[in-house]
Amino acid sequence: MSAFEKIGSDHQLQDHWLRRLVAGVVDGIITWVVTWVILSFVAIPALLLGGVAWFGVFPFLSGVLFFAYASFFESSRGATIGMQIMNLKVTTMEGNVTGLNKSMLRNISKIHVLLWVIDTLIGMAMVGDPHQKYSDRFAGTTVKSTIEKDLLISTIVEAYTPPQTPPSST
Repeated sequence: MSAFEKIGSDHQLQDHWLRRLVAGVVDGIITWVVTWVILSFVAIPALLLGGVAWFGVFPFLSGVLFFAYASFFESSRGATIGMQIMNLKVTTMEGNVTGLNKSMLRNISKIHVLLWVIDTLIGMAMVGDPHQKYSDRFAGTTVKSTIEKDLLISTIVEAYTPPQTPPSST
């Protein structure tokens, strides 16, 4: 059964993909900030000296940095900063720490956000482990929660659910 077939009724799976989305946004922001800092040191002086506008380089450099950042952190720590915040960890299918080769293979789609979205959607549409994106499948990796019970969805639901008042007995 694919993740798309299960996600409507499986709160744990909903929680898993919500955590991955939030982790990806956090990691994306980190790499975007680093990219802006790097380009500020290169592009601003080039523009002042009459050089070519470097701003078209941003998506390419950001994607390369995201790929390198995710591959390094996942192979050395088991998770990126965003994943650590969201209590997620990348492992092999056997539960072991991934090496650099597997981390690079599973993160290759992060060189462009569109590739990353396609990678995720194809993985969710495939039959098998519903926690895997497509590149996880051929890298032999998966993403698991580091906490016993996933609480993000239930915390959000509880925060937005008004308290029930008991019916009056009059």
